[in-house]
Amino acid sequence: MYQATLANVEQVCSTAARVLDEYLVQKKDRFAVELLLRESLNNAVVHGCNLDSHLFFSCRMMISNREITIEVSDDGTGFDWHSKPEIPPDHLGESGRGLTIYAIYAHSISYNETGNCVTLTRTFNYQGDKND
Repeated sequence: MYQATLANVEQVCSTAARVLDEYLVQKKDRFAVELLLRESLNNAVVHGCNLDSHLFFSCRMMISNREITIEVSDDGTGFDWHSKPEIPPDHLGESGRGLTIYAIYAHSISYNETGNCVTLTRTFNYQGDKND
């Protein structure tokens, strides 16, 4: 569990990057995983916890040779993911792209019933070449 601060989002992302360095993941998948991780963590802190450092978020990342799964939860009240808007985000806006990013870069997206936990999975073909 981490206090809901953007500094802790950076800490988790840096730790995850070091873990990903140990795996030979293709560049396109590495970019997608890092983007999904950062977006889900930012959503937890900014939207879920409303930047309240008295609240907490957690993150788990499971890696296999076929997929990476990210699970992020927060102490917030959640959101009604059943009725999530299908309206594209404002391209000039500063926020509102999270669900679109999930849809583009994750191969599987699920939420808990409350809407304060998201699980994102990115499936990939293990090639053994970090530069692909």
